[in-house]
Amino acid sequence: MGSIGRGRSRKRSKTAFMIRIALLIGLFAILIVLLMSSISRGKENNKGTDLSAAGQSSEPDIEETKDQIKEDVWVDDISITGLTKEEARKKILQAYSWDMKLIYNDKTESLQYPLQEKVDILLEQIYSEAKGGVYPLELTDIEEHIKEQVEKTASKWDKPPVNSQLTGRNKKGNQWIYSDGEPGSAVDREKAIRDILNLVQERKFDGQVQVSANAIAPSVTSAQAKQEYKVIGKFETTATSNQNRNNNIDLAVQALDGLILFPGDEFSFNKTTGNRTLERGYKPAGAYRNGKFVEEPGGGVCQVSSTLYNAMIFAGIDSTERHAHSFEPSYVTPGEDAMVSYDGYSGPDLRFVNKADTSVAIRAVFENKKITISIVAKPILEEGVTRSMRSEKTKIYDPPAPEYEEDQTLQPGQEVETTKAVNGTSWKTYLITSKEGTVIKEDYFHTSTYRGKPGVMKRNTSGVVIPGETSQSTPESLPQEETPLPEETAVSGGEERGSNETEAQAPAPGAGPGENKPVEIGPGVS
Repeated sequence: MGSIGRGRSRKRSKTAFMIRIALLIGLFAILIVLLMSSISRGKENNKGTDLSAAGQSSEPDIEETKDQIKEDVWVDDISITGLTKEEARKKILQAYSWDMKLIYNDKTESLQYPLQEKVDILLEQIYSEAKGGVYPLELTDIEEHIKEQVEKTASKWDKPPVNSQLTGRNKKGNQWIYSDGEPGSAVDREKAIRDILNLVQERKFDGQVQVSANAIAPSVTSAQAKQEYKVIGKFETTATSNQNRNNNIDLAVQALDGLILFPGDEFSFNKTTGNRTLERGYKPAGAYRNGKFVEEPGGGVCQVSSTLYNAMIFAGIDSTERHAHSFEPSYVTPGEDAMVSYDGYSGPDLRFVNKADTSVAIRAVFENKKITISIVAKPILEEGVTRSMRSEKTKIYDPPAPEYEEDQTLQPGQEVETTKAVNGTSWKTYLITSKEGTVIKEDYFHTSTYRGKPGVMKRNTSGVVIPGETSQSTPESLPQEETPLPEETAVSGGEERGSNETEAQAPAPGAGPGENKPVEIGPGVS
């Protein structure tokens, strides 16, 4: 009985164990099902959220479908049925590729693409109407666009005619030389535009248009030019009898004579005459270096530049660079001078630009101590209009302290003035415009300031008196024609330019400031 009981007990325990195992397996299966269900629901929720957030990515399919036209649609003979607007645009532009060119001799110019805007406008109409049919691409209104491009290109290829003008001077024959003129050409714009528009209407957008040009004869012949060129400005000053100074004047005058300035050319006195050196034939003449009187090559050339300055002002030509002297000149009215100086690289200069549309020439002559410079050109000022300058002294400055020289022939305490001091001055210059002899305008032109020069005094401070022929010295003066006058000392920033500062000489007796007046201008050119 005990054995039987123990057997039954073991059987019940085994059964209970199997039941627990089954329950655990069932419970595990339920958990797996619940977990899978939860994951599935999460994916569904996430999918909905993604679709909502990424509506832009899902919408294109819808929009693309809406953008398509199911019916047959044609642009000219290009089918865009079933295409989106962007697809249709690409297809049309690919079919109508643009490579239109203008050709003239060896020159080629590509025209800009004018179709994109027209295609966009047409497609906007087609897809807003959303119906089938044939839509022509209208290009007749691109004519203005074509005209602008043809004009832009033609203006680069046009060659204006060159009228006859004065081009040189035969000094030996004493004759001016005139060009014959050159014919020009102008692109036939109307024909080019017609040819391009014809190709556009034929849808030949890669066509090449050969451009033709019409010849244009010069409007001024050499015979006419000879009649039109005149002496439009002329001025004369008087030189001295100093041979070295006159040699320098003659060299500068020769450099100027016959000079031709074509439209846009700039005149430079320094570049025209070159450096004034002994090697180039210039000789020493009276000069001031740092305010001291010395002998240097080139003395006298400033009288040439000042004479030219007056001639060009009277002709209606304005200077782009002009400098007053450091000291008052005597061969022209102070304020109406033009100082130059040149060290081979730079220096105060006289410059002007030919702003006319034809050449301008300079005629320079030095004879019998007279410097005569003329501007030869077509008239710049209106007929009957003349220009002149008027200068007035506005300020006087005390001269520098006198300089003293020892002279033991003088008595102690005795002083003798051998060189008179010169005051500094300021001059205001006005540009006067007259018509038929009547002043119609007077404008402020510029102000010129000149330094004073110290007097020279002789005295005896040694206490020793050396007997001489006379106990009192008398002032020694150079001949009037050789009295040194400043010419080429420039003041810049309060300091003198000390290099190559050549000096003018006074004119012959009787020729004081302002006495050299403009020479009457007559017809014709000499």
